[in-house]
Amino acid sequence: MSARLIVFTGKGGVGKTTLSLAQTLSLKESGKNVLYNNFDQFPNYGLCDRLRIPHLDLELEESAVEYMAQKLGSHMIAGWIMKTPFFSSLLHMLPGLGHIIIMGHLINRLEKDPTLTIVMDSPSSGHAMTMFESTHNFKKIFGSGMLFNDLNRMQDFLFSGDKVSVNVVTLPTEMAIHEASELKSAFLGFGLQDVKIVMNESLPSIPEMTPERVALLPEFLSKKYQIESQIIESFKSEITNTFPHLVNESMAESITELAKYFGGSK
Repeated sequence: MSARLIVFTGKGGVGKTTLSLAQTLSLKESGKNVLYNNFDQFPNYGLCDRLRIPHLDLELEESAVEYMAQKLGSHMIAGWIMKTPFFSSLLHMLPGLGHIIIMGHLINRLEKDPTLTIVMDSPSSGHAMTMFESTHNFKKIFGSGMLFNDLNRMQDFLFSGDKVSVNVVTLPTEMAIHEASELKSAFLGFGLQDVKIVMNESLPSIPEMTPERVALLPEFLSKKYQIESQIIESFKSEITNTFPHLVNESMAESITELAKYFGGSK
């Protein structure tokens, strides 16, 4: 895998966090230098620690202070600026600006350590679109100068070559796949090179689901299985990978099981 920044996004409730943690665990177990990042969302520290998943936690204000400190040469002055009502309000009124600051922080880490891979548990699809689109919008706004040059460097990382891979997670319904396809088209329109649609919670993808076992399913599950099988067949050219529906007692068990699929052992 050549991608240095692996992003999981999609609608709420599709399993972005589970899959991104499973991907991180798989890469870690294969010997990769990898970090899980929750992109300014509250992470489950206990779960990460239990599974020994290395994580990089960033808060918007801290990332903003670090960015300003690099430009001003002083963490103290940057901290003072961050505490001013004007700048603090501006940062929260323009979500795209905050996204750019955190993304820049991640890219800096990746550029400083060529061995590092970061798996991003992205915000839901609308925020993810803002995250990538803002690099174009703010570049037009500033036109030139220090931030303009930083945006050029950021865009070179995001949109040139194969450094970034985006996984649009969807559920096995026709509407969800259409929404994922539209999101994929939007990401490609921004200039991203590697965008995949991955299906989660799929009944036909369960390895143990043999024809004999399907015949024993209750009627409602048998019908669900048939519908999902038809959907997978109809959209097979658009779906890069499928992950099975898992019945586990804990999220930790699901992550451990799904990590095997990323590792190719399933």
